Amino acid sequence: MVRFAVVGLGMGRGRSHLIQKTEGAELKCVIDLNEELAKKNGEELNVEWTTNLDEALSRGDIDCVMVMTPSGTHAELGIRAAKAGKHVITTKPMDVTTEACDRLISACDEAGVILAVDYQSRYVENNYRVAEALKRGWLGKPILGEVRFKWFRSDEYFKHGNGWRGTWKMDGGGSLANQGAHLLDLISWFMGDYQSVYGETAIMNHDIETEDIGLAVVNFKSGAKGVIVGTTTFPESVYFSAEVHGTDGGILIDEVLSGKMRVIGNGLQERLDSIEDNVTSIIEDMVGAVENGSQVRIDGREGRRTVELLEKIYQSAKEGRTIQASES
Repeated sequence: MVRFAVVGLGMGRGRSHLIQKTEGAELKCVIDLNEELAKKNGEELNVEWTTNLDEALSRGDIDCVMVMTPSGTHAELGIRAAKAGKHVITTKPMDVTTEACDRLISACDEAGVILAVDYQSRYVENNYRVAEALKRGWLGKPILGEVRFKWFRSDEYFKHGNGWRGTWKMDGGGSLANQGAHLLDLISWFMGDYQSVYGETAIMNHDIETEDIGLAVVNFKSGAKGVIVGTTTFPESVYFSAEVHGTDGGILIDEVLSGKMRVIGNGLQERLDSIEDNVTSIIEDMVGAVENGSQVRIDGREGRRTVELLEKIYQSAKEGRTIQASES
């Protein structure tokens, strides 16, 4: 049995319920600085609650801490958990800078604990099948990968929770860093390491520091191309999609978070159907890693890759030029 604590109950409430539903996992404690929120969730979940993270970290009956707080706090809280000997899961993105990611990776390495990043689209079975198909060469030579989302976010959304969303310090960016992080992770998973990137960003319809529309063109080391489009200015949230194709077939994932997709290619659907994914969530993944020594799907170094790509897109948008992956 792997025993969990969840920090941050705005976003962490749903994950707390998921822990309670997962075989081999047990929720022991929930933590939030807001006493009313901590108490409400603790009572609802029938577990202990506290506003004091150090108090929770000192307990001997907690194996893993799940950090579900604003993005710019993930490394700091994760490092504290690692130093207390706890395995660490952060919600996406891993943090807002690669420097912070590196500090968290080092802390977990030094403590000998597991570090994982929660990108829920990695645990959608059809997304896993697409990644495996590309890895096995079933689409032939990769040509193009595209990820796109058009969502609506109100001004109230950015003001909620002390206004941390849409700030560089706590959100690390805007539409690309927050909602778009899922898709940046996905395109990297599908297409592999990037060679260079050109990005543009703009603030079109919100009073925020960062961006509410972001665009990028990516050149991958494989020779394939990539396109990233993300905005929170659309009148309503209409799609969150990914497309990949190669010389022997193509796949259109119409809804990334559910896995609804269309497949083009002779016999490709049957081959995809033959791939099974037995891990359905980050919680199952961590339980397997702790109890059986399996590799988590998104470890710290994999999670860092998305933050690095984000940094390069924003650097390109600021400087108005293509940025190479090799640039520091």
